[in-house]
Amino acid sequence: MATEVQSGDLNSANSSRLEVSIDGLTLSPDSEGEQEQAEASAAHSAGNPELSDDGEEGDPASSATIEGRWGFSLVELYGLALRFFKEKDGKAFHPTYEDKLRLVALHKQVLLGPYNPDASPEVGFFDVLGNDRRKEWASLGNMEKDEAMLEFVKLLNKCCSLFAPFVASHKIEKEEEEEEQRRREEEERERLRQEEERRRREEEERLRREEEERRQVEEERLRVEQQK
Repeated sequence: MATEVQSGDLNSANSSRLEVSIDGLTLSPDSEGEQEQAEASAAHSAGNPELSDDGEEGDPASSATIEGRWGFSLVELYGLALRFFKEKDGKAFHPTYEDKLRLVALHKQVLLGPYNPDASPEVGFFDVLGNDRRKEWASLGNMEKDEAMLEFVKLLNKCCSLFAPFVASHKIEKEEEEEEQRRREEEERERLRQEEERRRREEEERLRREEEERRQVEEERLRVEQQK
């Protein structure tokens, strides 16, 4: 973990510049970025998929609900969310310090399960970020993996209006790939059908020739007998 602290006040996380890289996820609060993100969130599309706990479609964590709203299973959607966060953080969007702490904690919960103080290294008293990160992870308690993935997606979707279009573009790509796969499968089925039809015709022709040969042999036999 690489940590950079700038500012004279170590007790104020929001007034300091704290940066840490955790499993590829970087924490670096930026007040200007937070303002930009607030403006982006205000312009959030009304058609953006929502993952509310009281949605009309039932349990938001159910596979059918996730698939219906986003076009991906929860595991696939979480994978896209994690990829988006790693690629776009600090570039396309700037979550608040608190939101980023939460995202990293949820990622840890998915990756390692509930926080275990006995399995975690000691955090120094002056390591403000380390202590904040540990508290946030511990606050998740025994949250299940699926719930942590869902919460990660919900928070990321709330933080950044660009996430939904990112998922939508991948959904289109997925649908195109599925359509191409269906086309190839249909072509293969047609090829097999034609091959089967060809074999059937060949077999019918073989049987016809054999029958014709037997008929000729029988006619020849009868002709010979009649000549005797």
